[in-house]
Parts: sequence; C-alpha cells; structure tokens
Amino acid sequence: MDDIRCFQIPGEAQLYEMDFAELRNLLEKLQIQIKKLDEIEPDDMMTEEYEIWGDEHEKLEDLIEIICEILEEQ
Repeated sequence: MDDIRCFQIPGEAQLYEMDFAELRNLLEKLQIQIKKLDEIEPDDMMTEEYEIWGDEHEKLEDLIEIICEILEEQ
C-alpha cells in the first residue's frame, strides 16, 4: 500500500494550520489516492491484505471528512 501514497499525509493538528489552498490541494490528492485504492481492492475480505487495504482506505476517508469540515468553517 505504501507504493500508492506518494506524499506525506499530515496529522490532524497540522490540517488546522493549513490555508484554504493547501487544504484544497491535499483534498484533491487524497481523493486521487482513494480512487487508486479502489482500483486495487482485494477480492477476499477475509485476508490480512484486505484488512490493511481497509485500514488505509478508512484513514483517507477520515482525513477527507476532517478537511471538508475545516473548509466549511473557513
């Protein structure tokens, strides 16, 4: 999964320090990463590979949600 993510994902605290343009840029990158993950979703939900994939997908979705909330507040 690490080969999919080609940039460092900031922590939640760092998100609140970013300006609007930085957040929009990161949001676009995260949405692209979600699409890439969707393309390689493992078939067998009972494998460790699927668990790792699911954890990564969930992390990205959570970050997207946080960014959207911050953008709405700005």
